[in-house]
Amino acid sequence: MRYYSRVTRKGQTTIPSVLQRRFGFAEGDRVMFEETKHGPVLKRSAEIEDSAGVLSRFADASEVIDHLLQERRKSFR
Repeated sequence: MRYYSRVTRKGQTTIPSVLQRRFGFAEGDRVMFEETKHGPVLKRSAEIEDSAGVLSRFADASEVIDHLLQERRKSFR
């Protein structure tokens, strides 16, 4: 199935409501665009707490959170 959306002057777009419901997108959710050889792919962006929980098995939790916060800050520059 194909769904279409327009990009505004500000670079914003709307996720079609059928996809919002199907994949559980809610107001305030963060999304990311991953670049692939077939073009961009929209994905739900993991929250810092979710990532820290998974990664804490492999590293100290405070180091993981510090690293994730640094990366998050870079993404807003």
